[in-house]
Amino acid sequence: MAVASYPSPVERDLRLDFFRGLALFCIFLDHLPNNILAEFTIQSVMFADAAEVFILISGYTAGMVYGRAMERQGFVAAGIRVYHRLWQLYVAHIFLFMIFLGMVAYTQGALNKSLYAEEFGATNFLNEPGLAVVQALMLQFQPAFMDILPLYIVLLAVLPLVLAGFRSWPGVISLVSFALWLAVQLDNRVSLAAYPGPDRVWFLNPFAWQALFLLGAWFGWRNIHGGVSWLGHRWLFWLAAPLSLAGVLIRVNWTLHGFYDPIPVLVSTKLLWPFLSKTDLGILRLVNVLAVALLAASLIRIQARFLASPAAWPFLICGRNSLYIFCLGILLSVLGHLVLNEFFGGVAMQLAVSVAGVVIMIAVAALLEWFVAAQGTPGGGGAGAATAT
Repeated sequence: MAVASYPSPVERDLRLDFFRGLALFCIFLDHLPNNILAEFTIQSVMFADAAEVFILISGYTAGMVYGRAMERQGFVAAGIRVYHRLWQLYVAHIFLFMIFLGMVAYTQGALNKSLYAEEFGATNFLNEPGLAVVQALMLQFQPAFMDILPLYIVLLAVLPLVLAGFRSWPGVISLVSFALWLAVQLDNRVSLAAYPGPDRVWFLNPFAWQALFLLGAWFGWRNIHGGVSWLGHRWLFWLAAPLSLAGVLIRVNWTLHGFYDPIPVLVSTKLLWPFLSKTDLGILRLVNVLAVALLAASLIRIQARFLASPAAWPFLICGRNSLYIFCLGILLSVLGHLVLNEFFGGVAMQLAVSVAGVVIMIAVAALLEWFVAAQGTPGGGGAGAATAT
């Protein structure tokens, strides 16, 4: 078994950029309606999907980057850095929110179709824009596609205290995190209220998803204190391998059954559905993404040749500029949704819209890379240069 090496303090872990870029492409493709390519993204081979991959990597990089800052600069300085990043994410979310709803409102008016507002969850904004904007500022109004950044903002808000806890009471932090996740599994009323009420809650429940984020943060924090020791436990590898394989076999079987109904279903979706909640991060999703992450970290070396290949370049540059490309991907998803609904939405158009969107994302990422290089501050700069979104 090939075990991956650990990054040095000045060596950027390109695996994080690569898989974050892959997740960004998958999020865009998955948001397009009835998209044939969505049957070949992460969600088609795992119980989890790109959202889990994105949050896990975000937690890992946040734990590594801000954990190192806390060790070098202290709690206050590191906390200021965290909240500065949180403010950037908040501004990006509100900016994206306004453009998103502006596009939906204009489209509805131009095409005279109220259906679009309903599909994108924007009806309340059009009916009572003042209240909807206030609720959006409080992160409680989350139209379609607009739930990942609010989740990350809330999770990042508690990170300084969590990192400080890792230093003195790692067991307590882990126990509290697991208890919160378990409480959600036992009672899904443990959630945050969303607008419009009274029964709506956050689509991605922070009380559940914090478990994945904080596990990632713990692994990232451990990485700057001598490496993630669990990679060296062979029994964990042999536990993760069959768990990952089982997830692949069952999920691919469901995908093939969707393509061709006579193919028998190996395990009924009704049997596993209670453990696959995306809102509450069901146990099969959590275990699946952790098992796959362990395999990837164990088998893929930081110096793997494919990471330096031209084929990996689009994933790397998008992963390095993840906040900008994520926001762009959401807007492209809205445009793609409208194109596929208003024009012929067959396979050819689905492929055309998908390819065009991915190409635009890569082109914008390349432009951002060129701009950073022109400023004389290359984006590489070591593993710690990786941003958390």
